Amino acid sequence: MPRLFLLRHAKSPPSVPGQKDFDRPLAARGRAAATAVGRHMADQGYLPDLVLCSPSARTRETLDGVRPFLPGLAATYVRDLYEASLGAMLKAIAAHADAAERLLVVGHNPSIHRLAETLPGEGDPALLAGLSARFPTASLAVIEFSGAWADLAAGDGRLVSFVTPADLGGPDGD
Repeated sequence: MPRLFLLRHAKSPPSVPGQKDFDRPLAARGRAAATAVGRHMADQGYLPDLVLCSPSARTRETLDGVRPFLPGLAATYVRDLYEASLGAMLKAIAAHADAAERLLVVGHNPSIHRLAETLPGEGDPALLAGLSARFPTASLAVIEFSGAWADLAAGDGRLVSFVTPADLGGPDGD
């Protein structure tokens, strides 16, 4: 049964004059949150086979914070995940995830939130409501499916888990 892990990049500071949004790094609290999420994933047995990651600085740094807890993690950096539409995210998953049973996507809001709230058609009502309300930085949604990656559509999944940095004892994201 395919399992999708959707991770929003951790907290980054606002850009400084002359800095491109794409190049914004993580803030110290973002690095701490990425580590907490990685530890949580390992503790829960959330071990992806493959990572699709936006190539921006803050998504790469988020993945760097998670990676020590998920050894041997293969990552593919997909430019189409930066400033992606919902359709572009689904297309990237379908194009790259064939061989994976458990896929981690590291991306940005609003697209990662849209994807996370669109895919589950079932799950714990409190988790679904929390996910629908907001998707703070360094939040992780875990969604299971019964079909193939290429066939993902709205309502096809079941929300297994949704955690924020605050749930893990860290600072609340934005």
